Amino acid sequence: MSDDLFRLLRDPATGGRLRWGPEPGDAGKCLETDDGRRFPVRNGIPRFVATEDAGQLQTRDAFGFKWAKRDTYDTPAFRALSLDWCISKYGFGSEKDWVGYFDSRRRILDVGCGSGYTSSLYLNHPGWTGKAMWVGADISTAVDVAQERLREFPNVHLVQADALQLPFADGAFDTVFSEGVLHHTPSTRAALLAAARVLEPGGEFLFYVYRKKGPLREFADDYIRAQIAPLSDEAAWDAMRSLTRFGQALAETKAHVVVPEDVPLLGIRAGTFDVQRLLYYNVVKMFWNPALSFEENVHVNFDWYRPHYAHRQTAEEVRAWCAEAGLEIRHFHEEESGFSVRAVRSQG
Repeated sequence: MSDDLFRLLRDPATGGRLRWGPEPGDAGKCLETDDGRRFPVRNGIPRFVATEDAGQLQTRDAFGFKWAKRDTYDTPAFRALSLDWCISKYGFGSEKDWVGYFDSRRRILDVGCGSGYTSSLYLNHPGWTGKAMWVGADISTAVDVAQERLREFPNVHLVQADALQLPFADGAFDTVFSEGVLHHTPSTRAALLAAARVLEPGGEFLFYVYRKKGPLREFADDYIRAQIAPLSDEAAWDAMRSLTRFGQALAETKAHVVVPEDVPLLGIRAGTFDVQRLLYYNVVKMFWNPALSFEENVHVNFDWYRPHYAHRQTAEEVRAWCAEAGLEIRHFHEEESGFSVRAVRSQG
């Protein structure tokens, strides 16, 4: 662990400073608080996770499982899809603008970095100079996958930590990034406020959160999530295969349906829709993209249904939470799946 990272770290419970201390057993070093509590440092990564919330533990383990399956996301096709997604929804004009933005920052925190996949879309780019300090924080053991994936890049640091109790000083970063993670905590609002705390005045927060869907889709989402909850992660992944095949079969019909007028009771808008997309957005998520492999499509469906925590929110809620956190929204992209936001922390 570098001295630069050590200077940013704080006791996640009290905000107090930390010091080096002897690690019990044979694991090397640990960090200590003034009252003697210890946080181990393993594989060069400080570990601050101490949650007893069963839902959070399940969500943590689900993502640890998912990010370990690198062949289901770390591919050229999946990366191209992800890059296009990030560039468009965060309002960047091009790949060069996307990479240049992050490269121009001083200290970046990726909250819920997982395996470092999304941030690698700019870290693993010729335009990335490594001048900016990048810190990835995740509650799961995916930080060890990230360590392996990102070890060749300069100025990269990792921390295993809870998004609700980030172990950093107030205003430690000029940029906070969180791609589809805040809603996978016990409280989206609390996670947003926690991330805003470590953002310096004038710093920018970029995040994506799920959008609340219509009643049919909300019911189906919660029902499927409950049905696979007792299963092992491997069995839950296997359960997603039939759902994925259903999405594939619908997409391959290439059929369209005309909804003649809005259906407010079901949250369905008027228009002409591909039948798979209509059912996907309004009835049940069964993701299918023919540009990806079958297992990559399964990955996307597992990502949605497996975590215990997967809150959906309204635009009004997201805007209110930003105001509460002292964030001025500069970009608010709304689509069927969710909201992408760029907001600046007020100077006051």
